[in-house]
Parts: sequence; structure tokens; C-alpha cells
Amino acid sequence: QGAYFSSPKSFGDWEILDEKLANDHSVTFRVALAAKDPFALESTLLEVATPGSLRFRQYLTPSEIESLVSPSDASMARAVNWIQSNGGNILETNQHRDWLSVEAPVSAIESMFHVELSQFKNKHTNLRKIATAGTYEIPSEIEDVITLVAGMNSFSAARGVSLETQPEIASSIIPAVIYETYETTNASTATGDKLGSQAVIEFGRFANFNEADLQDFFSAYAPELEGQTCGVEYGSNNGEIRGSVEANLDVQYLMATGSFITTTTYKITTPSDIEDEMLNYAYIVNNESSPALVHSISYGEYGGSYDNNTDHQFSHELQKMGLAGISVLLASGDNGVGCNTAGTEQEFDFPDSPYITMVGATYLDSSSGLEVGATLSSGGFSKDFMRASWQEDAVATYLASSDVTMPSESFYAPGRAYPDIAAFGQNVQVYAAGKNEGVSGTSCSAPIFAGVVALINHELLSRNLPTLGFLNPWLYANPDMFYDVLSGSNPYEKCDGFEATKGWDPVTGLGTPLYSKMLTSALASSSSSTK
Repeated sequence: QGAYFSSPKSFGDWEILDEKLANDHSVTFRVALAAKDPFALESTLLEVATPGSLRFRQYLTPSEIESLVSPSDASMARAVNWIQSNGGNILETNQHRDWLSVEAPVSAIESMFHVELSQFKNKHTNLRKIATAGTYEIPSEIEDVITLVAGMNSFSAARGVSLETQPEIASSIIPAVIYETYETTNASTATGDKLGSQAVIEFGRFANFNEADLQDFFSAYAPELEGQTCGVEYGSNNGEIRGSVEANLDVQYLMATGSFITTTTYKITTPSDIEDEMLNYAYIVNNESSPALVHSISYGEYGGSYDNNTDHQFSHELQKMGLAGISVLLASGDNGVGCNTAGTEQEFDFPDSPYITMVGATYLDSSSGLEVGATLSSGGFSKDFMRASWQEDAVATYLASSDVTMPSESFYAPGRAYPDIAAFGQNVQVYAAGKNEGVSGTSCSAPIFAGVVALINHELLSRNLPTLGFLNPWLYANPDMFYDVLSGSNPYEKCDGFEATKGWDPVTGLGTPLYSKMLTSALASSSSSTK
């Protein structure tokens, strides 16, 4: 008996079509391959990402990563021979040699994986995908080598992180406010090209930034940046035809905070759901020779309505990105703690791998002038991953605190806790369709914090020191690098939510960035690791 993979009970935004696929219809897909040592990747990343380790920030080359994650030559040959003998054609082996891209007719795929394929259509976009409504099997003779068929049974309900209206009490956020509050004024306003690179990750056909809006934004709020632009690393940007507020926001605030740093966009438009698109994005990055060093993502969905194997494969890909020295930051979501219809249990968010840095939201109180945890800031505890070792002390302290009232609804306390950190996410001023408007959401927070990370990378690279890479162990080891947000909560519908308090909390994480302290810590830890 082989390994069985079941589709979720619900197809989310997808509906199955009656149209029968022709047996000779050609389908392209990818299969993930098992590493020689299944524990080597994670253990090596922890050594590289943990302050004080002898290997701290000693990043790996693509060939060194390959040696950790690829199967043996004999196992690779078995996988290739099995696919080819069953009617498949190998199109590509990725640079880490742990994925095979395959082309095969429907009849061959159905025979290989004991599956029935169907066509599905997205109810909102009308895009189509081929997958199974039932189960597929990786046969016993090859299950020790092939671990996943990407996209075969994922039907998550895709959503971009929404852009909410802002409360009247939230002060307007423009680049100058970010510079002053997060202490980046000198770094962000210093002209001249900086070292390093940063990118926004967009999903969907219409996730385009508009160049005219970008220049209007610079003219109004960061005139020293006029003429700077965002390149396209992957996909195509059609912002002159149809721009989006989301993409405009991402590019405008990543470039305004991480000023004069080479900025690009990855635009993922595969006709699939957000879970498979996230995995596709990670595949693309891990197949590049020189990807951007800092990535900002503002998309996600509620957790639990998808194939968990794909979720864990994405986490595996994030670990490889960390070993390459890449920092990946994600908007945590805009529904507070989320809530089931009865109000008895909190939801959680995807993605929420411990190997991605999740960014919550704050607002600037117009009366007190203090940062407050935003009600919309998604936070809580994952059911997909357990709590990571580096956050154990901080989270345990919060759960044991007598200064906060725990919510009455249930939540999975042993799970990965989030967000990790926070930044401004309400009444943030953007330009879209030629007009200025204030928007809210952790979509604002992720690119702002990512820009701060990119500024620190520039300073490190200027001193021939390695970049920050996977952030989380370093963040939790240095909580004094952040402004500790002491007020705010994140209830949602019938659920109470959590309260912000001293130290880490599930509203604002460790807090918001203090650039000067973060830079001091980054330089000190990097210098000590190179001695």
C-alpha cells in the first residue's frame, strides 16, 4: 500500500465541471522528491539562523543546499525511470534537484497515481485547473522518493489581505511618519543607490502596480525618490492597463522605506489557488541564481481548508530560502483572531510556517501619539505547526501573564504563535488611479517592515557582512530592538481576541521596529559570528 492524499471536503472557490478530460490531453505538473537526510535542512538552518552559533549567517550556495535536500543519485534515477516507464516526460529538474517537472497525458497520470482527474473552474476568476476531487496515491514502490504531486488536491479559498477603512482615531501615515517613528530618517532619505535587493510578491492577473501612481506618491511624500522605479523579476506587470491598490501599496511603501534599494516584483498568475501559488512562488525563487534578498507578501487565507502536505512543502521551501540568506515577511491577516460561527473557537491563518516572519498591524493614536495594536491585526496560534523553540519563552510568558485576560473562546496554545512583529497598518496614504487615499490592513505593515530589513542589509553589505536572512530566531533573541506596544486588542465577531501587553503578544508580536537598535544588534551579531 502506498501513500494516500485526500482532497478537502470543500472545494472553496472552485467548482467541478462536467466536461470529461480527453485521455490524451497533456498535463504539466511537478513532483517533490525526498532528501537523503530528511532532518538535515532544518537542523542546518537553525545553526545558520541562531545568534551565537558558530555557523551564524554563514549562508549556503545553491550547490550546498542541493547536497542537503536532493535525493541520492540512485533514488533520482528510480524516480525518473518510474515516471518515464509510466508514460511521463521529464521537462525540468530544478537546481536543488528535489523537484521534477513532468508532462504526461491524462491517462498516464491517472494510472500512475491511481486517480481520477477533473476540470475545475474558479467561481470568481473563471480560471480553470486540473486536479482530483478524490484521492491520489503515490505507489509503494516509489513513495520513499516521490513525496508530493503539487496542485493535485488543493482547493483553498484564495484571498488577498483586505484593505480596510480606518478608524477616525488613527493618524495619517506617510513616509515621513515612518521615518521618524521607526528611526530611519537618515537611512531612508539618504540619496544614492544602496546595496542589496528587495521584492514584493503579487498573486493574480490584476495585481499590477501603476508607474504614474508610484511617481505621484514619490512627488507627494518622498520627492528624493522621484524617477526610481520597480522592475519585474518574474511575470509581467500591466499597471498601465489595470493597476491595483494592493500592488501600488506594496511597491510604494517598500520603496519609500527601503529607499534606493533595487526593487522588483514577482507576479504569480498560475490558474490555481493561493496555496499552490505560494508553493509555485517558492519554487521560482529557489530556482534562481540571485533572487532578491528581502521579500514582502500581502496575501493569504484562513487556515485549515487545504491539503496540509502542500503547506508543509511550502515551509520546506522557505527553509531553503533562509539558507540562501533571504528574508521573507508576510502580512499576518486582517481578521483579528478570526472566529467560528458559534463564537467558541478562534480561526488561524495561512501561511503560518515558523520559517516566515509574520507582521501584524498598529495604528498611531491621534490623541496620545502612541502606537496601538490594531483590531484588525491577525494573531493567535496555528494548528498547522507547533510553537518554534525560539519563541517558546516569549509566548509562555504571555500565556502565564496576570496582566491580560485570556479570551473565553478556545485556541490551540501549543501551536506556532504569531505575529512575530508589527508595523503601521491603518490610515496609510497611498496613490491609486491618480488619487490619494488612506487604506488599512497588515498589507501596509509587511512592506514597511521589509523596507527596514532591506536598509539593515545595505549597512551589513557595506561592511562585507552577511545579510539578515531568516529573521525569527534573531528577532526573539533581541526583544529590545522593538517598541513594545502596550495597548490594543484583536477581537473578531463573537470572539474576544487577545490583548497587547508588555513583551510578545498575539496582537503586535514583539513590537514595531527601532531601526537604530536593530542595526546595532545586526552589526554586533554579524561581527561576532565572523571572528
